[in-house]
Amino acid sequence: MTMSLIQIKKQFLELKAPESFPVGNFKAEWIGPKWFQTGASFSLNFMSFRHWWGKSFDGSEIAYNLFLPPNKTEFQMRYPMNLSIGKSKIDEKPSLILEYTKNAPFPWPFFIDEFRILNQTDFLGMSYNKFTPKLALPFLIRKS
Repeated sequence: MTMSLIQIKKQFLELKAPESFPVGNFKAEWIGPKWFQTGASFSLNFMSFRHWWGKSFDGSEIAYNLFLPPNKTEFQMRYPMNLSIGKSKIDEKPSLILEYTKNAPFPWPFFIDEFRILNQTDFLGMSYNKFTPKLALPFLIRKS
């Protein structure tokens, strides 16, 4: 069964933030209705995120986006993000917050990803434009 975007957001609101920064590589996965998964995946190709695989964390205050182009076996690390555990712009509760630096290509310096713990291996993420946090869009990252 596929959850609606509203159901996923309700689930996010019930989850807790991690108490420390994650460590490891996490594969990204679009969730929600098929139309959303297809549209989100397709649109990233035009926003400097072609071949995006997921995110890499080393326990520090910096994380990276991982890219894996076809016929490659090693990840490319791009677009560092600053990590913090702070107050969510979605619901004012604690979240793991990732903010792109001003050096990231447009439009990413205007986007924030927030994560909360879904289970032992997965984080539920919500990505939004800094100016419209109520329009957050969901995705999973799964430790690989």
